[in-house]
Amino acid sequence: MKERVFDRAMSREVKIGALRCRAVDVIFALCVLVLAFLARLRLMPIGSGDYYGAFEVWMEQIRENGGFRSLGMEISNYPSSYMYIMCLLSYLKGNDLYALKLVSILFDYVAAAAVFLIVHRMTGNVRKAIFGMAFVLFSPAVLLDSAYWAQCDMIYAAFLLLALYWLFRENSNACLIFVAVAFTFKLQAVFLLPFLIIMWAKQRTVKLRHFVWIPVIYVLSVIPAWLMGRSFRDLMGIYFGQADLYPWGTLNYPNLYALLGETMPNQHYAAAVSGAGILMTVAVLGGFAYYLYTKKVRLTDRLIVTLALLTVAVIVYTLPHMHERYGILLDLLAIVYAMSDVKKLPVFFGFSVVSVVSYMPFLIAEEIVPLRYTAIALLGLILYVGYDFYRQVRENTVGATAPEPSP
Repeated sequence: MKERVFDRAMSREVKIGALRCRAVDVIFALCVLVLAFLARLRLMPIGSGDYYGAFEVWMEQIRENGGFRSLGMEISNYPSSYMYIMCLLSYLKGNDLYALKLVSILFDYVAAAAVFLIVHRMTGNVRKAIFGMAFVLFSPAVLLDSAYWAQCDMIYAAFLLLALYWLFRENSNACLIFVAVAFTFKLQAVFLLPFLIIMWAKQRTVKLRHFVWIPVIYVLSVIPAWLMGRSFRDLMGIYFGQADLYPWGTLNYPNLYALLGETMPNQHYAAAVSGAGILMTVAVLGGFAYYLYTKKVRLTDRLIVTLALLTVAVIVYTLPHMHERYGILLDLLAIVYAMSDVKKLPVFFGFSVVSVVSYMPFLIAEEIVPLRYTAIALLGLILYVGYDFYRQVRENTVGATAPEPSP
């Protein structure tokens, strides 16, 4: 059969920098990018309780107090980096709801680009990379967080994905700089730290001296607000204040504390249970570190992604005070995990469903599935990833465990 002109055109090779792909790949990727933005445009007019109860009020106060001059005041409990963005937006005369959402949407695309780069780096497959990007942009959890909710979780999550990309590029300096920038936007950036510490222990890319970027860049990030008159002590203690603000075991995230009934507002022994939960988290993560350190294992890209997914999953499941949105990094890592082995796609779908179900009580004031049942489902997903991690370690072990020390 004679080849059609259309088929020849679609099969033409296209070079974008070092990337080689076909015309059909470029066209499909462009369609994904445009359709994803159009989907977000339809959600832009929706205002959430967080917007009307917090962001709108903050924007009004910033504007009334002179934009950047308002940095000297304690207007919100958000870190300085995001307040700089809000101050900048206050000089615009458009719709504040749209402006804030567009910032978050921009980082949806940054996260999608980071996933594209990671997946392509891991697999060398352009189509898998494009599908990874598409899953980010059309993930219900991502769409709801930024375009519907006007939340800014995708900012820190995007920077953490870029950190993971530079880890695969074996650039410890860039990796920790991106982690540090993420930390200036959200405390939840620390969710990736246990994974990075294990990578340091296994001498994979991460160097201990580069962790200093986290405090250095955070201090640098608060200097403009300090120069405008805000107390340096207050600026350095913002995250401590956030931690004390919510005493409940869980704020509608389906984790261990939902099973124990330590939910908002039905807490029973929140302080005691939370304290024990923190110690348990440290113990479990320490167990992973010990297990992997004593194995002479070949750290494949798939194994690294599986470990990142597993450590973050354990953190959000066992640490107290988790909001319903704190699983967003989990959803994004699950996409990379699935693209490294497409048989794992149901795992990504499972994490995504858990997130969406968790959002509903806040977004529509209705609990679709009881929180405890969702917590059990999430535990099942984590156990599956844990077993896959164990299986990959066994497959890639190239020698015996480290010898016991002499008495």
